[in-house]
Amino acid sequence: MPGGRESLAGEGGLFRLGKFLASTLSLENRLDRVLEQAMELLEAERGSILLLEEDTGELVVKAARGLDGGRDFRVPLGQGISGWVAENGEPLILQDAVADPRFQGTDPSVKSALAVPLRTGERIIGVLNVSNCTRTRRFDRRDLEHLLSFADMAAVAIENARLYRELKRKQEKIGRELQLASRIQRSIVSTHVPCASVRLVSRLMPASAVGGDFFSIIPLARDSRFCFYCSTDMQDRCQKLRTEFCPQKFGLMIGDVANKGLPAALIMSVLTTVLYELGRHHVSPRTILDEANSAFRRFFSESQYGFATLFYAFYDNNDNTLTYVRAGHEPPLLWRKEDGRIEALEGEGFPVGLMEKGGYQERTVKLKKGDRVLFYTDGLTGSLNARGEVLGRRKLVELLRGRDGEDIESFLDALVDEIMLFAGDAPQPDDIAVMVLELEELYDLTMTVGTDIRQIRYVIDSVLETLHGFRGLSDPLVLRLCLEEILHNAMEHGNRCDRAKKVYITVKAEPDRAVIRVRDEGEGFDHRGFASREPAPAEVLSERGRGLMIVRHYADELRFNREGNEVTLVFTARRPNGRR
Repeated sequence: MPGGRESLAGEGGLFRLGKFLASTLSLENRLDRVLEQAMELLEAERGSILLLEEDTGELVVKAARGLDGGRDFRVPLGQGISGWVAENGEPLILQDAVADPRFQGTDPSVKSALAVPLRTGERIIGVLNVSNCTRTRRFDRRDLEHLLSFADMAAVAIENARLYRELKRKQEKIGRELQLASRIQRSIVSTHVPCASVRLVSRLMPASAVGGDFFSIIPLARDSRFCFYCSTDMQDRCQKLRTEFCPQKFGLMIGDVANKGLPAALIMSVLTTVLYELGRHHVSPRTILDEANSAFRRFFSESQYGFATLFYAFYDNNDNTLTYVRAGHEPPLLWRKEDGRIEALEGEGFPVGLMEKGGYQERTVKLKKGDRVLFYTDGLTGSLNARGEVLGRRKLVELLRGRDGEDIESFLDALVDEIMLFAGDAPQPDDIAVMVLELEELYDLTMTVGTDIRQIRYVIDSVLETLHGFRGLSDPLVLRLCLEEILHNAMEHGNRCDRAKKVYITVKAEPDRAVIRVRDEGEGFDHRGFASREPAPAEVLSERGRGLMIVRHYADELRFNREGNEVTLVFTARRPNGRR
């Protein structure tokens, strides 16, 4: 019934093929469907589609029906019927396929066959084969014309699907590389504060996978040039602690490279490294930014990302001062615990890399217990909502007020939630970086030690010496036992014996009360309910759990921070009647 075949080819087959191909971009699905439609069109028993691999010059079977060989069977270009069609770009109609000298199959039952090239423009991308008509007739010239018309549409659809798959693979590769770049970028950012009396929390929210916003803490290398900042007792203590970095002074920075994305992230990583190396050996923010400005202009003078805004500060725990330089950056906001006043840390200076001379103005502010400083990039104040309204600094100040009762982690969480609530679903035009620093307490003892169990004895001796006026120190052995357990946990379980990580110890001594806090740089553990419930049998047998049970027994209070990498011990003195 030639009329039936013509109708199937001209209307039904091509229409159904076009409708299906519009519904999927999967190469495998398209190949299978094309072959199925071609066999239905010509009432064939068998069929195959081979695609040409240009790098190997081979045809590879990607779809087959009714054949012994499976997918990925290979045919060299020029060999066999399919290889001849692909090399010459001409179709074949075979009335006795087995008798043809180009036939290389092993099935003698193959009789009539058609083989047509799959072509896009002037390029051959593969071959479409069908064989053995189910109606025991041999294929004719009209069948070949139908298959050629069918192959023209199919070739375009197959090539589009192949291009889509290659594009998807490249996008996935780029995505993996961006994820790696994001992890590398975040690893550059360091927020571990070497000073035990200062806490810092932060968030980095790039507008894309990576961005040009950055912040970091820069520890000051141990150098006798800077020891005159500290008392003789402090110098002696640091010498005994064997610390690599000064535990009383450090630098901090936050900045924003012009534009965003991978180029900005690359410049950010170089600038961060430069600032880190400079900050380890200098205490003057103005000197550091002068050097960084020169380096930036030397490295990136030809770049379209020719500058970066920056705020660099140096904190000295001896007098609780923050000395800073502002290089065109958003001024941080200082929130005073005493009266709730909020002041901007202003200062003069051009963005880094913009001018040959930055004109940086160094200023100093003194912090008091409970004071907080909010550092941020302009992506925060530049947040947009769906109506196109900008958050702005005034709105930011309003969000800060009335949160004096929250701890620093909750404070930042609430602030970020407010920003997200303001922005809603509106896409953000810029990266956002924010960190909050708080002077927690004016402690009687602050110590920062490396992960080295050999220092535990000296730390315990220093704590006991600090608590010499504490009335509850009638049995130093109990306190020594608790401290040894907590310090071992911090170094072995928290920092996992990583010598690059630190342990922070603070002590507040009062006549009737002593508060000892130990924090490590580990990921923490799930402590929920530990301090208030009865221990599970597994915890009794666990080395770590058993030690914390002992500490909980002797301490009047045992508390953990949210992450579980900080523990607070509270001891109170007993009154003459035996009560605490």
